[in-house]
Amino acid sequence: MISYTQQDVDRLRDLGRKVREIADLPIQQERIALWRNVNDLHMTKPVLYHRDTPPAVLNFEDELTTQIEDPFLRSVEADLLMRLYNWKHMPLDYVVVDYVKCECAISDNGWGEMVQYDSDLSKDRQGQSTIHFQSVINTMDDVAKIPDPIIEHDEDETRERWRVMNEIFDGILKVRLFGRCYFNIAPWDDILEWMGMGDAMMRFYEDPDLMHACAKRYIDCCIARFRKYEEMGLLSSNNEYENIMNNHPGYTSELPPPTESGIGCRLKDMWGGCSDQIMTSVSPATSREFAFAYEKEYAKLFGRFGYGCCERLDHKISDLIEAFPNLRMVSVSPFSKLEPALEALGSRYTASFKPNSNYLFQPNFEEAKELLTKEMETVLQLCQKYHNNLVINMKTIITLRGEPQRLWWWCQMAREMVDKYYT
Repeated sequence: MISYTQQDVDRLRDLGRKVREIADLPIQQERIALWRNVNDLHMTKPVLYHRDTPPAVLNFEDELTTQIEDPFLRSVEADLLMRLYNWKHMPLDYVVVDYVKCECAISDNGWGEMVQYDSDLSKDRQGQSTIHFQSVINTMDDVAKIPDPIIEHDEDETRERWRVMNEIFDGILKVRLFGRCYFNIAPWDDILEWMGMGDAMMRFYEDPDLMHACAKRYIDCCIARFRKYEEMGLLSSNNEYENIMNNHPGYTSELPPPTESGIGCRLKDMWGGCSDQIMTSVSPATSREFAFAYEKEYAKLFGRFGYGCCERLDHKISDLIEAFPNLRMVSVSPFSKLEPALEALGSRYTASFKPNSNYLFQPNFEEAKELLTKEMETVLQLCQKYHNNLVINMKTIITLRGEPQRLWWWCQMAREMVDKYYT
């Protein structure tokens, strides 16, 4: 049951009013159009985005500090606080929407107990913890340990959440039911973790049959999992301000809009995604054989598909295009060679470029500013050269040295640079 006080209600209603005031501004529709254009391959100008930085790293003068004790309502509070924080400090292309999500009470067994590691953690000379993973997949018989999906929905709890949220936000923000909308899988990131990272990569050479069996089992379980969500009516569209893969919002005119209730979407009306960061250093041939050959079956579930996160992909783009007919978006990480990647993608795909977030951590931030500005200038010049549909997505920030203003500076610099090149 949800537990809350009148003080909690007043807190959420106050935050909701502030969000609604911003959500009603015309600029929100302008930003939606920017995202739709870039995803539809008709970019008017590159769009700017940031995600994945822990609130504790961003927090400034308690602007992201939650006050509500109930876990469910605290998550709603945290969402509203982040919207206001982004609007105040980060002049990017965020869309402040006029609704709050009522998350359905879903349980998913995930991958069960596949990750095994030693309970005694060692520390290096800098005091950082290290973990020794234990292999749970060593033979063909072990492949069956990858569990079948078990999805359950507590409808009574969902109804209670719906009742409470509608009472709290009545006349302020819309309330929308929300199931699952995120479909980024990372087969080999997971499988190699289950095998123990030390010797696992050698098994592509020493025991390819085992690796093929693992890939097939993993993909079969993913397909079964998401089809079960669809059968249960628990899918929510990601053709709106929801992240596709680890990249950016999925607004597009090429997929149906969200359902009226918020749930009951079909897989074929959604974006799916895949990444394999651990495969960044293997050859294109190895990726074709052990990754793309299986992942393409998963990709067929979706109307649009994206690939990549932090791995290098510039030398594999032609293989991606061949493997995934519904490919629309490709991640261009700091580990990719930038110009070959943007040249290969051209105007036929959306490129999600990840600036080098390590620069934000540099001790001498004045020097870092020069590097970040040069990086931005380079990607914008190449975007114009190759007529790319470009998203610039600053992410994977672990620390800002206690100075969230560093990220604020990058956001302002990026805004000015895009406006300079695309007036």
